[in-house]
Amino acid sequence: MKKVLVILTTLVMVLFLTSCLNYKAYDVPTEDNENDDDLDLIDEIAEIERQLEENDLVDDEGTDGLDDLELDEEETDSIEEIVSEDDEELEADLEEEITVDMDEESSVDDGVLVFEVNENELIELGVRIVDPDGDDVTYSFSSPLTKEGSWQTNYGDAGEYYVTLTASDEIHTTTQEILIIVNRVNVAPVIKAVKDQTFDEGDIIEFEPEVSDPNGDAVTVEISAPLSAGLFNTDHTSAGVYEIMVTASDGELETETSFMLTITDVNELPVVSGLKDIVVDEGETVVIEPTVTDLDGDDLEITISAPVGNDGVWETGYTDHGEYEITITVDDGKDTVFEIVTVTVEDVNMPPIIENVDAEVN
Repeated sequence: MKKVLVILTTLVMVLFLTSCLNYKAYDVPTEDNENDDDLDLIDEIAEIERQLEENDLVDDEGTDGLDDLELDEEETDSIEEIVSEDDEELEADLEEEITVDMDEESSVDDGVLVFEVNENELIELGVRIVDPDGDDVTYSFSSPLTKEGSWQTNYGDAGEYYVTLTASDEIHTTTQEILIIVNRVNVAPVIKAVKDQTFDEGDIIEFEPEVSDPNGDAVTVEISAPLSAGLFNTDHTSAGVYEIMVTASDGELETETSFMLTITDVNELPVVSGLKDIVVDEGETVVIEPTVTDLDGDDLEITISAPVGNDGVWETGYTDHGEYEITITVDDGKDTVFEIVTVTVEDVNMPPIIENVDAEVN
């Protein structure tokens, strides 16, 4: 019916303009002429209405039946153009009210818009909303999107997320279901950088690297010797420089890092044992035999003070009675160790000895 009214209105305008154009500039209109023109126009409109009723001019296709009208070619073309424009406007009104534009390709599954992104990508949904009444429309997205339709995904967000887009003109509300599929992107584990470290021999070293996985995967960590177990009890033989390798794997990807571990040599002092104070009588032999050990295996220089001497043996005489402090010195080239042994020589009273008797005869 709407199209019929449009056609009739247009036809009236066309006929009116045509009649006006047919006037001669020098004609002087009279009352009789005006009445005749009006009657002719009324008769022509009545004829058009009759033909419309008979031929059912406007059907579902829009312009069928125009050929049956007694119109000239120019009038027919004008009517068809107007009807065509009206059809386009009607089709625009019937368009879907909400459309979602995105650079990413989307698909539709049972009325649900589907978008795919990869972990750690930014998704932004652009919305175009058409309101046939020209009303102001507000819209919002449900989480995990922001209300404006964006979401910065992270590693570990893989999965399917159903989102609802809601548009409202404060009277009516329209919704659109959206499925966002976040594809998993595996990333290698991350090992926090380890600075080079220095310890002394004898220190106990505990080491546990800081490892994380952006995807939240289980991670296996391996450490090279001598920190394989994460614990290193250093001793006098541990001095040196070690490159420690740390490897972290999620079963698919792995990460490696390294640092230098320096164990500083700490000299182990020589140990002197087997010494005790000595008491002898004059005339007896003093023997000092120290037992010396060195954990570092250093070359040792051992000296024993007089009157014993470095060979550790002293043959006492009958005038040697007294008390002596004998110093044993051990030098490993780095440090020196001193030990003191007290040697007491007891006085022994010996009978006089007649060495010779001479006789002189005169």
